[in-house]
Amino acid sequence: MSKLIEVFKQYQHQLTWIYVFMLLTELSILSTPFLLGKSIDGLIVGNWYWMVLLGVSYFVSNFFNYKRMVYDTKVYTKIYNNIALKFLKKNDVDVSTKIARTDMAHEIVNVLEGYVHYYIATLVTIIGSLIFIFSENWQVGVLVSTASVFIISAVFILYKKIKQGITISNNHYEKKVKSIEGGYASSESFFRRRRKIEICQSTIQGKNWFLVNSIKYVFLILSIILLINTTKDITIGSVITVYSYVINFLIALMSAPVAIEMVLRISDVMKRLD
Repeated sequence: MSKLIEVFKQYQHQLTWIYVFMLLTELSILSTPFLLGKSIDGLIVGNWYWMVLLGVSYFVSNFFNYKRMVYDTKVYTKIYNNIALKFLKKNDVDVSTKIARTDMAHEIVNVLEGYVHYYIATLVTIIGSLIFIFSENWQVGVLVSTASVFIISAVFILYKKIKQGITISNNHYEKKVKSIEGGYASSESFFRRRRKIEICQSTIQGKNWFLVNSIKYVFLILSIILLINTTKDITIGSVITVYSYVINFLIALMSAPVAIEMVLRISDVMKRLD
């Protein structure tokens, strides 16, 4: 991951601004279930204070997201061009490999643009949701916290197969131009093999998501039962707030499969570009 860190250091000023906008957006979004619950309880008794705050929260998150979107494309396209041109300048390899690896360079930009954003949102959601859940009902907080152990265990069951699939897929992709240059029969063989690889990868991903989704729903149902049976004088707004934070927390935990695949994918690409 040293190359990724090197890219970040080179563009740290621009990337920091992008990530600050992301963080502010996610913090505003995090407050939504709390404000929504308070708004419902408030409106029942004719109080509009929390509803106004909820509206302000929506505006703030939308504004910061807009600022990020206006700025970040300029930065990410510049980063990709520099990486691709630097590779083409120093590497004396065949055209097929060059095309494939410059395409793969998008993976680095995808990490900085998509995955970092995704994990900023995930960390904010996991930490923030737990704080809100524990403040409402510590027993529910303990219960949903244990879900992380089961979800991470489920991901590592298929870890080796995910890694192997990524390596095989990238090795095969580097042969694309050669196969097309070899004529119709060679091209047909390439795309037939490509299809089998993608089906295999999709099957592994499907198994991963089935496992973690099953765990998510089990803990969601248990949390609802525990909340109702252990909270005295619970309000409609409180139920909605806790339910929202529980499901947000469990969905955020499901980023584990994406995290593992991202690390493996970018590590493989980095080796090819070095």
